[in-house]
Amino acid sequence: MATSRRHAAVSQPNLSRRTLLQWGAVGGAAAVGVMASRGTAAAGPGAHRPLGAVQNADLSAELEIWVWEGAIQGLQAVDPAFQAAYPNIKLKYVTRGTEDVYQQLQLSASAGSGGPDVAAIEDSHLAQFASLGVLADLTDRVEPYVEKINDFKWLQARVDDRAYAMPWDSGPCATFYRRDVFEKAGVDPNSIATWEDFYQVAKTVKEKTGLPMIQEAKARSSARTFEMMLWQRGLGYVDAEGNVILDTEPRVQETLEYLGRFWQEDLAADTEPWTDAWYKAYDQGTVATVPGAVWMGTFFKTWVAPNASGKWGVVPLPAWGGEETRSANDGGSALAIWGASEQQDAAWAYIEFHLGREDSQVTMYREQDLFPSLETTYTDPIFEEPDPYFGDQATRKVFAEAVTQIPAAGIYTANYQEMNALLVPEVQRYALGEQDAAQALKNAADAIRERV
Repeated sequence: MATSRRHAAVSQPNLSRRTLLQWGAVGGAAAVGVMASRGTAAAGPGAHRPLGAVQNADLSAELEIWVWEGAIQGLQAVDPAFQAAYPNIKLKYVTRGTEDVYQQLQLSASAGSGGPDVAAIEDSHLAQFASLGVLADLTDRVEPYVEKINDFKWLQARVDDRAYAMPWDSGPCATFYRRDVFEKAGVDPNSIATWEDFYQVAKTVKEKTGLPMIQEAKARSSARTFEMMLWQRGLGYVDAEGNVILDTEPRVQETLEYLGRFWQEDLAADTEPWTDAWYKAYDQGTVATVPGAVWMGTFFKTWVAPNASGKWGVVPLPAWGGEETRSANDGGSALAIWGASEQQDAAWAYIEFHLGREDSQVTMYREQDLFPSLETTYTDPIFEEPDPYFGDQATRKVFAEAVTQIPAAGIYTANYQEMNALLVPEVQRYALGEQDAAQALKNAADAIRERV
């Protein structure tokens, strides 16, 4: 069952992080089980309010919460403390696959009824629903948390300076690297300061070990790595005014041509993502690096590369020449209140307790590896703990430092799904050598302007 569900990923051009986490939990080796085995969150600088403190015992409601299967365990890890604080609020979870959640939310929006009280929404879809006007305005409620949460997370949650969701988790990016491959190549991973360094090291790794630096499919590219690289530079499909910039901003073409070097010079394995061959390369060490989000580490531990404990390490992303930022984002989600809910005070109590408290966020991070957007958690001792899988490196600290560098970028807009669908085939044709980068970006930009 696990294998067949993972293979279903092949047909998806841009996979949901949540869907992947759900697939990774199939077969009895769920990420939640791995994280939960380490125990409950320790008290520390981040634990400012004890779990279970009574907030409002008189508030009464029965909340319906829509969430995908891969995330529910994180919320439920905090539920006993929430129920102690709000004994008269009953919780009813409705779990579906991620795409089914969005389909049902769309149907509820069209019908004007039938929605949940609280909905979990990925950042890649959040702006779409916020712009539809179906989510409750949370501007006043979230105001105390605005300065405590990663700045870039609010871009997807806001429309016309009004906030329609509370950020939950973020997807800070870094470079995962194989210690044994770098040792064989005679390269110190900490010496990679820029993407040009990364490229030069890729050639050294190829020469010394015969291995590719990354896995990046051509005909099956999802453009996900390209999006991550753009995000690092504060770029995307559109600028801050909503103008399509794929073919007008020179750095967009520069970024795609940089990635093209790896395809053209055989420095990237043309391996279809989320397939057995793709997993095997990470597990057996036949690829040197993965520039990717924090959640990839969870996948390594549980189902992508479980036999590679101690073989992987983490360093910051390289910087672009002349630019300082060494991080990007991939993934993330939020909790929102459905606008038609008649229990919005209770719904906010639920959201605030789960996402606004340091102890709740640390509990979810330990139990389900959901990297908190709440920056006041980053002083908790959990971020200093050595991780045996990564050779006892304190990898959480690397990502805590990276997340504060993530710029705002025009990736997860209200039209993200459509724009990505129009870009992907053009990037694939470029990767296959059927057109140059400028033509690929112009084709995508023209299609986006016409259809979106």
